[in-house]
Amino acid sequence: MNPARITLKLVLDQAGIDELTLDSFSQRFNIQKKIYLAQLMGLDIGYRFGWYLRGPYCTDLTSDAFTLRDELRAGETDHQGRQLNAGEKQRLEKAKKLWEVPAGLSVAPDQWLELLASVHFLKHIAYWPKNTNRDFEAIFTALVQTKPQFEDRKADAQRAWIRLDEFGLVRAKTLE
Repeated sequence: MNPARITLKLVLDQAGIDELTLDSFSQRFNIQKKIYLAQLMGLDIGYRFGWYLRGPYCTDLTSDAFTLRDELRAGETDHQGRQLNAGEKQRLEKAKKLWEVPAGLSVAPDQWLELLASVHFLKHIAYWPKNTNRDFEAIFTALVQTKPQFEDRKADAQRAWIRLDEFGLVRAKTLE
């Protein structure tokens, strides 16, 4: 198990993804979005994301997750006895608060992760012509153009924008 996959295993464990089966789309999706969001909180473990059908996606992360799963099934234990440092744990705890679905919001956890990650990506990473306004209305328009299923979910997207802003991620691309 290489150092990157050891770190990935430790982060996944701390994020509550203890059993790495990758059998369901939902688990693979959650890993993508949670790692993306954890990195925004300053826990940079080296994955770079592009835009895909369901928002930010990293092929290297997918590859590492499947390799890690296979290594664990083969009995590798290189990760045992290791842990994230205090700062890494703190950043991950903040990320868990970020991706927690707000009380009173009736949106599925997968959809909430997709909204958070997609709104952030469109605000800070997607290409926009110079001097383009990137306020909520512009981001929501771009979101609906790429993800029409959110056309009737403007209030949910607005809540994702507010949550990102509460964590400083509307003004800043990432936290240190």
